[in-house]
Amino acid sequence: MNGRDIRVLVLLAGAGLAVLIAVSQLLAGRIDAERQAADERALLDLLPAGSYDNRPLARPIALPASELLGSPPPNQAWLATREGVPVAVLLPVVAKGYEGPIHLLLAIRPDGRLLASKVLDHRETAGIGDRIEPARSPWLQTFDGVSLAGRPEAQWQVKADNGQFDQIAGATITSRAVVSAIQRALQFFDGQRRLLLGEATP
Repeated sequence: MNGRDIRVLVLLAGAGLAVLIAVSQLLAGRIDAERQAADERALLDLLPAGSYDNRPLARPIALPASELLGSPPPNQAWLATREGVPVAVLLPVVAKGYEGPIHLLLAIRPDGRLLASKVLDHRETAGIGDRIEPARSPWLQTFDGVSLAGRPEAQWQVKADNGQFDQIAGATITSRAVVSAIQRALQFFDGQRRLLLGEATP
């Protein structure tokens, strides 16, 4: 192999490396975009389609530390708006379940009513406590529309404890944890309404 052949091989190798780097960067950008879209779908599917026109996840709201949100407390929430008017706040909260933390996401209307909620992560017992998942049971949907207004503290318990809310059969501890977490999240919203609705800075 002469010097000219070696130079050609080096040039080809360099060109091939450049192509690989370019493709890698292109794919990395696409993968990041797909990951971001998946994250948005997972968090924003609580909001009715067409109910907001901003990108809530693009401007997270830094949350002050609060025991109301569980331990360790989430550090950000998100505000959905339509034509600049608040539609809902997406607020994470952590419940202390039977098998460990239950991470919930609540969509709360500006008036303090719960729009919808979902479980993001949990370790509850399969076939029993996992019925907090909407795909397993409609139980979590029974909280849609609830608020603190006009509901005495004593009612924020499961019926087994003489409260207002049904519990999941065989999963009373899990049910208690979720009821308490929803109540605490609504209390946090009530106390931090101006911050969460974009009327104040942290």
